[in-house]
Amino acid sequence: MQLAEARFNRDGFVFIPGFLDPSTRLQLRELIPRIIDSAAIWRQSGEHLWFLQDDLPALDRLLRTPSLLERLDRACDLKGEPLELLAVTLYSRNPGEPGTAWHQDARFIASDSLEALSVWIPLQAMDAMNSPLKFMAGSHRHCLLHQPQAAVSTPIGLPGRSPTMAAPMAFGDATVHTPWTLHASSSNRSPIVRHALIVNWLRAPLTRNPQTTLHGYGHSPVVNSLRERNDATLKRRLQQAGIRISPSQWRHGDR
Repeated sequence: MQLAEARFNRDGFVFIPGFLDPSTRLQLRELIPRIIDSAAIWRQSGEHLWFLQDDLPALDRLLRTPSLLERLDRACDLKGEPLELLAVTLYSRNPGEPGTAWHQDARFIASDSLEALSVWIPLQAMDAMNSPLKFMAGSHRHCLLHQPQAAVSTPIGLPGRSPTMAAPMAFGDATVHTPWTLHASSSNRSPIVRHALIVNWLRAPLTRNPQTTLHGYGHSPVVNSLRERNDATLKRRLQQAGIRISPSQWRHGDR
């Protein structure tokens, strides 16, 4: 499957060319140095989920631009349902670094209900060399026990399917995937650092499950370690005043 052929509900991911219009592209480009500086502080914290929107109100406003949300709504067939911004994280890949293993994001969040969208916005043009994402179409309908799996090979559990590479992409393009979409990234074979924003939007209230540990065959220590770390982060987040991502605080349509 070619990237442009993907459909969100059918395949679990979608490509949005020109997600950022000329105005928001310019705004984001001007914010890049401040994003990288703020990310350096978050990286030292050891947190896996970051909230860059707290540090950079201009970035928060940009991500909530009505035209961007309208494009997101159309591409994902949301039919106008409200979204709540959860996290904004910068993923950086240095030259020569290996890619990220095949995984489903939902496996690393201890939640009884995780209805969300992950918007991936590269901060430079993407090609096959600078660590693009790759997706397995239809994988959002499967819970694969064997993960993470090495990104250099086709994942076990989905026979007869080939990955779709999210490249080429221009600065201003974006991809969107569900929490259960199996995805990975390639190694960075380019001479420059690859930066990309991961913007997590909630489609429904986030409910934490206090039982973070997954037991039984196939649940590796790395999965449970990340579940525990992410749960601690979300617990602190839910306790902050003004954060509306818990069921008791959720207000549909209240922007």
